[in-house]
Amino acid sequence: MQEYNVIVAYEDPLKRLGIRAMLEAPKDMKFNLYEDISDLEKLRKVIVDSQPDFIVIDATLNSNDSGIELAKYTKLHATRTKIVIMAFTLEDWLIKELKDLEIKWILYKADTVENLTKCAGRAIQNKPYISRRFRESWWKEKANPVLKVSDTSYDQLSKTELKILNEVALGKTNKEIAVDLFKSEKTIKNHRQNICKKLQITGSNALFKYTMKLKDVYH
Repeated sequence: MQEYNVIVAYEDPLKRLGIRAMLEAPKDMKFNLYEDISDLEKLRKVIVDSQPDFIVIDATLNSNDSGIELAKYTKLHATRTKIVIMAFTLEDWLIKELKDLEIKWILYKADTVENLTKCAGRAIQNKPYISRRFRESWWKEKANPVLKVSDTSYDQLSKTELKILNEVALGKTNKEIAVDLFKSEKTIKNHRQNICKKLQITGSNALFKYTMKLKDVYH
């Protein structure tokens, strides 16, 4: 069984215990949690010294923006650490901050053990996970209107490819997309490769990064 080291940066001690219990629930993955640290300076030191696999951060840590500042610090000093953000609401400023940081794992604070486990599994595979609660606000127009859909490369895509691009935008895996569109997983993989060629993009999670820049996608 693969083991992963996790830091939980959450101000409320009861909620920290709740998250700890949730992380201890999965049977197929083992999460080793560091002892609770409330002091931000000590927390930063542990992040640098331990380079954890995951850090779960309350977006409103200390009732201000220190959760985002901690995410920025982690991004800078622990580059391999996967950052999971937990929030009750996704305001426009928070969406912009998270997209600028390219944070791809966002959970609703009231999500279930199953959601947290799924998020962890996606992070392990370096695949995005946005809580269903937040997907509409995450992709709304004013969140990050960089590219227009009139982009000539975008116009080359077929209806099926546009549907797949939309599914990618929602953080779905090839298997999930295949189920939604009644196609084989191999077919979806081939479609994704063709989309990347048409859009002239390459690299890890290229399509997801592309959708983050889009003003809108096919619905």
